[in-house]
Amino acid sequence: MDSKKQLRLNYPEDFRVACRINNLDQQEVLQYFINKVSFYAFNGGEMDASSLLATNIMLECMDETGRDIVPVKEKKIQKIFLKNIGLLIKLSANPHLNLVEKMQESIYLMEEWAMEMLPMVDYETSIETGNEEALMLSFDFNLLCQVNGLDSIRVLQYFIDKISLPIDRAINLRGFVKSESCMVLMQMMLIGKAYDDVYIRKTDISRHFSSRLEELDKRLMRESELVTRIRVYRSFYAEWYNTLQKNID
Repeated sequence: MDSKKQLRLNYPEDFRVACRINNLDQQEVLQYFINKVSFYAFNGGEMDASSLLATNIMLECMDETGRDIVPVKEKKIQKIFLKNIGLLIKLSANPHLNLVEKMQESIYLMEEWAMEMLPMVDYETSIETGNEEALMLSFDFNLLCQVNGLDSIRVLQYFIDKISLPIDRAINLRGFVKSESCMVLMQMMLIGKAYDDVYIRKTDISRHFSSRLEELDKRLMRESELVTRIRVYRSFYAEWYNTLQKNID
């Protein structure tokens, strides 16, 4: 069943700035998060670090925003659910497969589960985000939303709201304290991303502001108030963002 709905997300300044400075498309970041969510990981299966993290973000969202679980009453769907849960548990316990083989097999199992169950449920397969763009919602993402009583929009907004360069830098300036899972996932995305020609053309700007950032770090080391550090960093990153915007070819 092909189900679509219009999505109204709020893109706060911190999220827009983080995407622009890191040369990431906002839609691309959200799609990366969606694609990394794994029901196999949620069920205790071994997966790559980014999949484990993306799945955990959904649980963090549930803990922070609450949930509204609607029990599945259709017996046939319940039977399919229990059967596939059993297959995933069996796969996870298989001593003859390595991590990569288990990950690949879990993808095949989830694809088969989707083919069997999607004709029977009204899952959103895509969400229009404006400008004729759409986010594709994976079966894993939809399934995790259902079993945890989460709305897809609420999860995506939670992810967006946790992205902040100034807050992350201000908190960890004097030594690592903590980073939001959403920030770590964005860093993982950056590690695996090949920078394009646009980024190369902006190297001089990035070098300039990176150098200034190091000097700002030294100055703010003497600032004891976290709120003040966040405010100063936010102003600095906004200047970096605006400079990049003015230099778009």
